Amino acid sequence: MEHDSDQADGLLRQPSSRLSDYSLNSNSTLVPSPSSPPLHRHDHLRADSAVEEDASDQGADVSQQDGHGLGISSLVEQKRVSISRKPVGSKRRSANSGTADLLLSPMVAYRVGDDRADQEPEEIFRTQSNPSLHQPFTADSDCEPLHKSFPPSKSEFECRLKKRPESARGSWLAVSVLVLSIYSTVFSGVWLVIAITKLEYGRSISRGGLAFVTASTLYAAFAKSIELSFVTVFVAFIGQVLSKRALLQPRGVTMAEMTMRSWVMQPGTIISRWESVKYGASTKLGILALLVALMAMTYTTASDALVVPVLKFTKTESQLMYGKVSTSFANTYYIMDHCNTPIQKQMDPNNSGPTCISIQHAGQAYHNYMQYLTTWVDNISSGNTSNSMTQRPEPVGMLYDNTTLKGSWTNIQNISLLSEQYQRIVNNVTMAMPHVGVVAAALDPLNRIIQPSDLNGLGEYSVQASVPSPVINVLCADITSDEMVPMVYGPEWPSFNGTLPNATNWPGGFDLTVPSSLIPTAVDDLFGFDESQTHPIFPNLPQPYNTVFYASGFWGQESVYLLTTSAAGTYNMCSMRAAVSPSCSTGYNASVSGGSLTSHCDPDNAVAYIRSEPNAPHGVWSKDWVDVISEWGLSLSLNAGIVNSNSANARLLAQLIPTSRTLDLSLPSISEALAVLAGDTLVLSSQDSPFIHWWNYSGPTTLAIPQYQAFNATLKTREYMSGGQHAWQGMFYVVLVVVFVTNVLCLVYFAVSGSHLTDFMEPQNMFPLSLNSPPSEVVDGSCGGSLDKDQFRASWRIMHDCEREHLYIESRNSMPKQAHKRSYSRQTDVEMKSPTGSMYSELRRKRTSRL
Repeated sequence: MEHDSDQADGLLRQPSSRLSDYSLNSNSTLVPSPSSPPLHRHDHLRADSAVEEDASDQGADVSQQDGHGLGISSLVEQKRVSISRKPVGSKRRSANSGTADLLLSPMVAYRVGDDRADQEPEEIFRTQSNPSLHQPFTADSDCEPLHKSFPPSKSEFECRLKKRPESARGSWLAVSVLVLSIYSTVFSGVWLVIAITKLEYGRSISRGGLAFVTASTLYAAFAKSIELSFVTVFVAFIGQVLSKRALLQPRGVTMAEMTMRSWVMQPGTIISRWESVKYGASTKLGILALLVALMAMTYTTASDALVVPVLKFTKTESQLMYGKVSTSFANTYYIMDHCNTPIQKQMDPNNSGPTCISIQHAGQAYHNYMQYLTTWVDNISSGNTSNSMTQRPEPVGMLYDNTTLKGSWTNIQNISLLSEQYQRIVNNVTMAMPHVGVVAAALDPLNRIIQPSDLNGLGEYSVQASVPSPVINVLCADITSDEMVPMVYGPEWPSFNGTLPNATNWPGGFDLTVPSSLIPTAVDDLFGFDESQTHPIFPNLPQPYNTVFYASGFWGQESVYLLTTSAAGTYNMCSMRAAVSPSCSTGYNASVSGGSLTSHCDPDNAVAYIRSEPNAPHGVWSKDWVDVISEWGLSLSLNAGIVNSNSANARLLAQLIPTSRTLDLSLPSISEALAVLAGDTLVLSSQDSPFIHWWNYSGPTTLAIPQYQAFNATLKTREYMSGGQHAWQGMFYVVLVVVFVTNVLCLVYFAVSGSHLTDFMEPQNMFPLSLNSPPSEVVDGSCGGSLDKDQFRASWRIMHDCEREHLYIESRNSMPKQAHKRSYSRQTDVEMKSPTGSMYSELRRKRTSRL
């Protein structure tokens, strides 16, 4: 043993060691000179070392001299010694331990469990037996066996395939990948369709359906599953492409391409390992991998932006809506019967209804009036005044204490032109109010409109109903006392007996048959007086700041009249009449805080009732409305001028009489004020009334059982839907499209290929493949650090030893012509001058200290 140690030590110190008889081919294989017969190695190429080279040279010299020496006989009689590669941790030793140990570096020459583990590396070399000669080998082809002439020794380790590298179509691996691909493709397609179509969920996500929190959680879970399955499928796709390229194509794969799976699975490596991206992204597959990595990183974000339900308005859609009809327009008896009062008919059969409706008129009229006047004050304070009716404050109202009504001025006429035409100050205004029956229709379950309360108060909707709107026309004109003679009860009347009218006896105590001599008036053309529509008869000429009101007690009249005396003692007479206009539509906006009901009478209104009923007539004044407005006039004390009571309302109206032939910039006219005051009569008249311009039911004008009536409308709701809330979120459509298209390509690939090749790019498959492959100088110097650019671009192929059923990987790049010599000397860890040795010693000390 001592002799062997000395001999090994001598071999290490042999100064004449050289490789004159050997050279390296492109596969790092030692090739003998022509004088030496080619011998083949049993296993893979050993690591280079000066010990190996010197021993080989010296052994060769001894063999040529006498055929004896370091275990070498003549070429005819020599016994071939196999040097096998043993797995790490194995305690089995070859027959010639010294020879086997020469395959290891000085720092790891002992094995786990070896009794020399505590010795220094140099001492291990000194205790080795004499190495035998290991002849070089050559391989003519990928499938050429490494042992042609001699069978392997039983002590050798050979990695033989136990399983086929290709799984059948019905294998678990192939089926699971295909199922994941189908799942990812189908659901990514569903996600894309949902985002593009902006799916509306309606009542599916509401108080009666799925809670929003639950829905958003489910969408997030499905999006994450799509993302994970997509990454899994694409990584499998990369593995199949690169594995088949490495195994079947001459070009092989590069180390940069092998890292592509990390780009997708660990996107951070794109930044931290940018060297691999630099060389791998230059290929088509590399570009696709980078794109997929970016798409996988942002897929959940894209789903949250475009697929997860959010509250937003849907597109405006046309539809038929249905509302209940119970009575005709302006049915005063129906209005009084549905007035809320604790005084029932049994308690006051004749006056419970009129009393209730009078209180309601007064309350609503004055409320609306004060809102209107407040708007005027605000406009005057801000300087936002105008003498054009289109720019003046609009009429307002209130319904159910939570719905704001907003009317509009329609059929606007020029006060200057009218005044010029009739040679007196004339102001003619027409005000439209919305049809309040639309509110009840929107709340009716038959129309299936999602109410704000169904979405926990977050809902909202807008309805544009193509229904006629109730309108009121107020025509006011200056008139003289002489012109008023035919219209004031007095001595000119044949029935006059000297008794003056008062609040208690007017008009029931007087014969108001108009004598033929008093029928024509100076304003017949202006107010339209004729035999059917007779002029009013007032009880007296009121004092300044007072008014008197006239409503005929005979059915068939279309108007009521108001006579007002100004501060200067001049008179102003106004007529008031109402109808339903086909030129308007009603808009209703509802939210949890309330609603707003608006009339729209624009000439270009696309949903005006006249668009649905082109033959609907204009200007059909309602005779029933006269009964409604009569109670209104009395409740607002507009007839208090009969006794000159100087009511506040009459005083304010007298102050609003125009004094010129233009509208006052800072004051509303008396015509506008009366229209706003009478607005509540239009609201009450349209409740439960038809959504068409006429009564289309036979029999009485009140239905015992309400009937549904259809009308055209457009609906726009705020509900949960997909598609994103903001325009910039549209950029995420690229993510959804790319993921779906990539899934389709992967699915087609796996469906066509059928079988599944072992993914050699996976670490658990690449590790044994590399461990059982010959060392390569292509990666020289990178065993403990990162690869350089040439190593990233080096091409590798998976080769097959057909005879031994063994796969191994080797580089297809050209190799250096001559191996580098390495020498080792006896040094301690601290004294080692090699940078690699110093680093290894430092790492070893750190590792030991951690243990």
